[in-house]
Amino acid sequence: MADLIYKAVGRGSITELCEIRKKYNWIAIPIHLITQSCDLNVETPLQLSVEKGRYDVVEFLVAEIKYQIYPEWKKSMDRVRSFSWSSLNFNQVLPVLAVQSPEMEVIRDIVNQIPIINAIEYLIDSTIDEPFQWLEFVLNSIIRSSVSRTDMIVALELIGVALIFKQTNFVWRGLQCWEQAMALRYSSVGVNLPIIQVVPDLESAFLADGIKVIASPTSLQRFKQEWTRGYTLQLAQAHALTVSQRILSQSRRQAGPNSLHLENLLRYGNRCYNDEQQYSRSLNIALLILKQTCDFNSTSSPKCIRIFVETVDLLSDCLKQQQLPEIKELTFPNLLVVVAFGLAILQNVMLLSPITRATTDRWQFVILKKLNHLMLQNLQRYGSQVEIQQLKKYLSPYFRANNLNRFTSLLHRAIKGTDEIKKNPDGILPLINLFLEAGADPTAIDTNGKAPFQILAENSDWFQFDPESYKQVFQALLDAGCYHNQSISIGKTFLGILNDQKTKYVNTFRFHHYLDPLINVVLPLSCVCAKVIRQNQISFEDILPPVLHSFVNRHSATKGKHKDE
Repeated sequence: MADLIYKAVGRGSITELCEIRKKYNWIAIPIHLITQSCDLNVETPLQLSVEKGRYDVVEFLVAEIKYQIYPEWKKSMDRVRSFSWSSLNFNQVLPVLAVQSPEMEVIRDIVNQIPIINAIEYLIDSTIDEPFQWLEFVLNSIIRSSVSRTDMIVALELIGVALIFKQTNFVWRGLQCWEQAMALRYSSVGVNLPIIQVVPDLESAFLADGIKVIASPTSLQRFKQEWTRGYTLQLAQAHALTVSQRILSQSRRQAGPNSLHLENLLRYGNRCYNDEQQYSRSLNIALLILKQTCDFNSTSSPKCIRIFVETVDLLSDCLKQQQLPEIKELTFPNLLVVVAFGLAILQNVMLLSPITRATTDRWQFVILKKLNHLMLQNLQRYGSQVEIQQLKKYLSPYFRANNLNRFTSLLHRAIKGTDEIKKNPDGILPLINLFLEAGADPTAIDTNGKAPFQILAENSDWFQFDPESYKQVFQALLDAGCYHNQSISIGKTFLGILNDQKTKYVNTFRFHHYLDPLINVVLPLSCVCAKVIRQNQISFEDILPPVLHSFVNRHSATKGKHKDE
């Protein structure tokens, strides 16, 4: 059993880990199978996943551990005492942390197997504000672990950041964490260790006007004095972000964007926009977040996808505020900025493993809908060839990548988006043509295994309220390389599915002069021959001329007589 888990981790397969969990009917994989090495291996599964750089697997394993620790910790939350900050002295050996169950000791061990930045990212939920005592417990566990002096400083600073953002009634505790981190920087800890200097990060200037980075005990005391005279949560959060920004920019072990830091940046950006009306600062923060789409990779936390998508909303709002008051919609240059980042997010999703990608489906469809809405709304306003070519320049790499994968694309979403089409029926054809000209594959299937033709055939609402634009898109897909008699779903053709829809809604279905005569048309002999070749798996590559190969390949290999033939 332990060996199975080790091998699954070695292959970086979350799917296999889920199958093992299901096979043994576990609610979560037992902690000892994650944090202890088996007889044949020196490393634990947790250490192996870190060594291979598979932080998606690390995140999965830590979540399994946390799922088991959290209930045990919660039962004893009131009985677990935190240490006294006033008497804490890093020059003395700290007492052993008293815990109520063996599971709770695991936190202390995790930080010895995972880089400290990642451990804190996984142990503190970026999306919800967990109890203040949980943050205390995580910090207590780390302090009593055997991590290095540098890691201890980082832990104190990052937990301090978490307290400031997640526990607004305990912001002072965040400052105490920073104070202890600063004391540890300047402490000899019993031996002659050098002082660890604070190197400010250049991007901190975006977070607040004239902010002075806390870089020494003196500057920290000065900030505390200013803070007692005129406390503002915004200033405390700005300083917290400079701390985490500095740590992450200087850490070479950090693989890709950090979801906890991105979530804090987004909260701060929304606060600047909604509460302070600081639109320029919000814009800079949104750009700071979205720049990290470039660093996203297959091992990054999928939580980043949601944050990126929500940041696109903030970016759009900020860009509108930069325009003249009479201009309500995005200008074309601003539209390009939003589209570029939106497409980057979609390409980030393609990097994730299938089981990890499933957790981001909702946000993938949100950004697809958002981009289609923006382009459908604005395409007719920006109709010059120069502007169209600029859009294609951004869209082409996206469609090239999407065509290689089985993903729902902008083309699929545009054909399915009935509500958007109803609002702008005249804009749907230019949008579809834009996608096709930018390289969208008209025969590619989406995540559900449906080709654009099938989605179009099933969209009876569109056919009924505006058959003319429906027919135009149908013709555009035909011109792009589709066949109306091409089988697209369980042996049915586009016209067969459309006929089923018409039969189902016989009382409301409108007649269309172009499509109706096609529904009961007899298939050409060439199509019948092509289907027979495919159904009987007859080898044709060396017999038919190359020009006919693609024609035969477009016809279904599904056996059986088709209803519409």
